[in-house]
Amino acid sequence: MKKLYVIATPIGNLKDITLRALEILKSADAILAEDTRVTKKLLTHYEISKPVIRYVYGKDYSKFSNLVLVTDAGTPAVSDPGTNLVKDLLRKDFEIIAVPGPSALAAAISISDIELSDFTFFGFPPSKKGRNKFFDKVSKSEIPVVLYESPHRILKTLKELMDASGDRNVNIGRELTKMHEEMFRGKISEAIEYFSRDKVRGEFVIIINP
Repeated sequence: MKKLYVIATPIGNLKDITLRALEILKSADAILAEDTRVTKKLLTHYEISKPVIRYVYGKDYSKFSNLVLVTDAGTPAVSDPGTNLVKDLLRKDFEIIAVPGPSALAAAISISDIELSDFTFFGFPPSKKGRNKFFDKVSKSEIPVVLYESPHRILKTLKELMDASGDRNVNIGRELTKMHEEMFRGKISEAIEYFSRDKVRGEFVIIINP
């Protein structure tokens, strides 16, 4: 049976990749990537030479027998279009195999001081349309909400979050597993002040207390 391996890759520290992931990458017919340049850096680091193809939704990849899907960082199909490939290849009788590993969501949760035995994950807020509706949904949640955000919109998102939800307690993970990683803990207003002090860099995970 043909196989698609969905492989989690490091979110920062390249040493976080698993031995199993490396073995499968070495044996793949081809590797589908969100950004081929990012994936090639990882492969070069581990001296792996395999065809790397940019994943394009709707393209037919069924000619491959041993296929790998990776995202730029973390676990594919978590707030990225990997689910579309899984659906497509399931219809073409591929076996879909998870190769777990790094995840920004799991990493942030593991070091949060907010009780997260029950939570909801909303991914990235809409970039333009639907933001008011999105943050209204966050404000009405009775359990903690976890979001992703980019450095370009983190301050805008925090301000809109406070307008919709009030000045709640948050944990905000930035650059997790990287050299300058940090976890901010405090009020949303304090987070806005903190991240306004310098040019904002890195990807963010936001955990909002209900």
